[in-house]
Amino acid sequence: MIESVIQFSLPFIAIGFLFLALLVHKRAVSAPGWISIAGYCYFEADDYLAKEEYFDASLVLVLLALSLILAFIMLRPTLSERREEDSLYTLTKIALISAVFYFPFAEITVLGDSLIFITAKITTIVLNIFNLGVYMVPPSCIYTTDCSFHAIYQPITIILACTAIQGMVIFIGLIFGVKAPIRRKLKAFFVSVPVIYAANIVRDVFVSAAYFELWFGPPLDSFFIAHNVIARIFALLALIAIAYAVFKILPEALDFVEDFIAALTSSFRVHKAI
Repeated sequence: MIESVIQFSLPFIAIGFLFLALLVHKRAVSAPGWISIAGYCYFEADDYLAKEEYFDASLVLVLLALSLILAFIMLRPTLSERREEDSLYTLTKIALISAVFYFPFAEITVLGDSLIFITAKITTIVLNIFNLGVYMVPPSCIYTTDCSFHAIYQPITIILACTAIQGMVIFIGLIFGVKAPIRRKLKAFFVSVPVIYAANIVRDVFVSAAYFELWFGPPLDSFFIAHNVIARIFALLALIAIAYAVFKILPEALDFVEDFIAALTSSFRVHKAI
C-alpha cells in the first residue's frame, strides 16, 4: 500500500520540481524532479520484471539511469556555451510537457482506462472490417468469435503500452518544448502524433490477427513472433521515419538534440576538470 502511494506520488512531485525550475530559471531545482522520475522508473521496472517483461524492464532501467545522470548534470556549474546551457532548460521544458501528458494517464485510472477502451474499440472495429470475427468486452479485452479458441487461450488484452502514449508524449514534448513558429510546430505535430497512433492501431490489429488466426503457428508462438519481433521492428522503423519528418519540418528540434549532446559532453568535462 505504501509503495503504491509512493509510486503514484513520485511523477507529480517530478512535475512540480520541473515546473519550479523553469519558473525560477534555476536548472539545479529540477534535480529532485529527475530523481523522482528515477524512483518511479524503479517501481515500473520492478513491475515489469515481476511480469517477466524483460524488454520493457530494460528500457525503463535505461531511463532510470539517464534520469540519475540528468539529475547530476543539472547540479553541475553553468556551462560556458550559451546554447548548451539553454539546451538543459529546453530539456526541462520538454520533460515537463511530456510528463504532464503522460503521468495522468499512467496513474489516474479513469483516464488510462478511457484511452485503453478507445484503442481496444478501434482495434476491434478494424479487425471486423477485415472479417476476422472478433468482439470486445470492455474495457480492454478482445475475443474471437470462435468459442473453441477461448476454451484454451486467453483474449487479447489492451494495456496502456498498447495505446502508444509513450511515443506520442515524447514527440509532443519535443515539438512544443523547442522554440519555433507555431505554424511549423502544428505541422510537425500532425505528421507525428496522429501518425504514431494510427501506426499503433495497425500494430494492435496485426498482433491480434496473428494470434487469433495462427499466422505463425500455435497461438502463443504467433503472438510472440508478431508482438515481440515483427511489431517491435515495425514500431522502430516507423518512429525513425516520423522523427526524420519532424526534424525536416522542425530543424530547431534537431538543433536541440545536437546542443544537448554537446551539453552532456561539456558537463562531464567540467566535472573532470574540477
